[in-house]
Amino acid sequence: MKKQMKMVLEMDDIQCQNYMELHGEQLFEFMLENLGSTDGELRDELIYRLLVKLLTGQHLESNQLIHACKELITDRYLLLSIGGKDSDDVFTRSFSTLWLTGLFWLDQEQPFMNSELRSHAMEKSATYLLKEQDTRGLIDGKGWAHSIAHGADLAAIIASHPLVEKRLIPVILEGVASCFWKGGVYVDDEDERLVAIIVSLAKIDYPEDILVEWTEQVFDKLDRKIPEQGYSQSFYHARTNIMQFMKTLYFALKKSKRYHKLQSTSSFFVQKWQNA
Repeated sequence: MKKQMKMVLEMDDIQCQNYMELHGEQLFEFMLENLGSTDGELRDELIYRLLVKLLTGQHLESNQLIHACKELITDRYLLLSIGGKDSDDVFTRSFSTLWLTGLFWLDQEQPFMNSELRSHAMEKSATYLLKEQDTRGLIDGKGWAHSIAHGADLAAIIASHPLVEKRLIPVILEGVASCFWKGGVYVDDEDERLVAIIVSLAKIDYPEDILVEWTEQVFDKLDRKIPEQGYSQSFYHARTNIMQFMKTLYFALKKSKRYHKLQSTSSFFVQKWQNA
């Protein structure tokens, strides 16, 4: 099957369309079943790259897209062993988020979900960052898991979707805040991917005051943790994650010339905690 996928990746649009009409069902089912393979070449270089090609070229039928979406939000994919750490199941969860990101992108460009499926899929997806506990980036011999970054990409595309239900935004923000306290310090640009969620909210003019209050609550929690657990390693890891996120947020908002009050709030707290 690797040889087939390499061949399809090299095809032009017409050749790809003709191939998918003949063999697309079998190929796509194989891709779905193996999206979380521990073989980095198969997972990253072949299956995911081919998914992007098929989505952007619109080479998949609506029934295939709907079937994939329904499967991806189950405990066989996005929620497989959710909450666990150090298991290869993280690849299935993480790459399910990438697939869902692609499907929501296509649904924005050319809607294929009905309102019931879209609502259900968004609701399941919105909780992912809150539930995911495996924060590993690159895993020796197996490639990138990067679940927090991929989960952030999914949250950002949901936040920017024109049909997103606003009740899901607080769930997404709770998930972002939870990422600061999952243990360890992020070193693989997770902060930039998480900040992209806030930038997506800015683009749809989500109320700035809510995000200012959310930022204050993030630092309030940091304050409360000192008497609870002292200056522990987990506290310092969270502090580093929060500070890096807020610095990245400040410059992202400054570049986009949006949310000036949120810029000032993030800058105020960064300076306060730098001097603490």
